[in-house]
Amino acid sequence: MSPSAVLTSITSESTAIGASFVAKLKERFGGYIRGGYFFVFMVGPIFNLAIAALIYEGGNKSLVPYTVVAMSLNAFVFINIFGSGEILDRERRGGTLVSLFLTPCSRLSWLAGYRFSGLAETVTTALISLIAGSLLFDVRYDVNAPALALTLILFVVALWGIAMIQDAAGLLIKNANQLSNLISPFFILLGGGYFPVDKLPDWLRIPARMLPVGYGMDAATNASLHHASISSLAGSLWPLAGFAICLPLAGAIAFRGIEILVRRRGELDIY
Repeated sequence: MSPSAVLTSITSESTAIGASFVAKLKERFGGYIRGGYFFVFMVGPIFNLAIAALIYEGGNKSLVPYTVVAMSLNAFVFINIFGSGEILDRERRGGTLVSLFLTPCSRLSWLAGYRFSGLAETVTTALISLIAGSLLFDVRYDVNAPALALTLILFVVALWGIAMIQDAAGLLIKNANQLSNLISPFFILLGGGYFPVDKLPDWLRIPARMLPVGYGMDAATNASLHHASISSLAGSLWPLAGFAICLPLAGAIAFRGIEILVRRRGELDIY
């Protein structure tokens, strides 16, 4: 492939990512404003933190700082569980799903744009949780920026891999919301968003370690609260890095395979 062809391809993919990102970002925040959900969007994380504080009020208060950080990270988890798969469902219901698959760019480009729009919403929610934790519960952060940045990158990439696998399953069953509702309780129980994975009983901790979420929660909370360095977090970062490599690859393969299957069945636009 000539250099000009490579440049054209990169430009096309970048344009697709940017266009899908802007379109979905406008749709998301426009829906919050027009639908009257903006207030819920702003105060929801604060009420979640209040519930967590009440849970620990009569027990181990030292877990409250962990919970504040972990619940802010939960926003990343749930935007991936309930995010792009449901977007594909809405595109199918609106009759535009086939057009998406006919666009002259890779599937990963517009899927990436959708996920970047969810990431913008998620960062906002996470910041609200962290600020509320500081103001309401006197949580003090001692951040190791390089360690936290590396953790978040690996964490988000691993979650995107899970989301791609869900997207593929959503194409097959034609209702990603049902799948999201099915698996979300397992992420709540085993993900470490409310209670540290290393404090779970053995029969829960073992399956929890088969998910990337607990490793990300552990590394991010320690990097945010205790200034933990990258080297000291190696026990969590290495498994998280493995998930960040394997899950997106598995997701891309699954998405492509399921797309071929539903195309052969003629079911891509059937809801």
